[in-house]
Amino acid sequence: MRRLGTAVAAAALTVLLAAAGCKGGGDDDAADLPDGGELLQAAADEMAQVETVAIQLEADTDLAGLPLRQVDCVITQAGAAQGTAQVEQLGQRVEVQFVVLDDTFHYQLLGGWQELPLAEATDFYDPSAVLDPQRGLANLLRNATDPTVEGRDGDAYEVTATFGAADLAVLVPGAADGTRGTVWIGVDRPLLHRARFPVPAAGGGEPGTLSASLSDFDQPVDITAP
Repeated sequence: MRRLGTAVAAAALTVLLAAAGCKGGGDDDAADLPDGGELLQAAADEMAQVETVAIQLEADTDLAGLPLRQVDCVITQAGAAQGTAQVEQLGQRVEVQFVVLDDTFHYQLLGGWQELPLAEATDFYDPSAVLDPQRGLANLLRNATDPTVEGRDGDAYEVTATFGAADLAVLVPGAADGTRGTVWIGVDRPLLHRARFPVPAAGGGEPGTLSASLSDFDQPVDITAP
């Protein structure tokens, strides 16, 4: 149970990012699209100002070292979080409710709430890093290389880029250096709306995909211990 709690903490607090959609690739002429590098830098600057966000995260395979399948939570720049997570445990999907506050990870699997020191979870992820301007999503976007704006997909620009393993670790544990992923950046305000990354699978299986969507930027949240 303790190992499960640690895995859930890691999954839930990554936060990451991240619902994948189908490939945008609209009919926009290249001349009408923004420069990819400038767009990612604008998005990095904007994400560095975000105080709270709602995140939905989904993986289509067991991630290496982290049996995450789905997370739905709100998270703050200070590192507090609250939501639910689905993980694979002995071939079964298990839903866990969780609250992260101060130095404690609270979770409810069966029966009453239990506690886990947050320091054990941060061996995998540091929850405060997700919205941290220097370590989190802003940093991920800022350090991306070789961006290509593929087109406009509704209210966002679809951008493919290359991401470093250290930067991507805030979302995808164990990702390879030079991972090519896709992010969707808002047209009206350059916030990170969605992201999709290839991920290593548990047990050396076929790689999968981690998808995420972000919404409710800077909406008031009230996270309290259960």
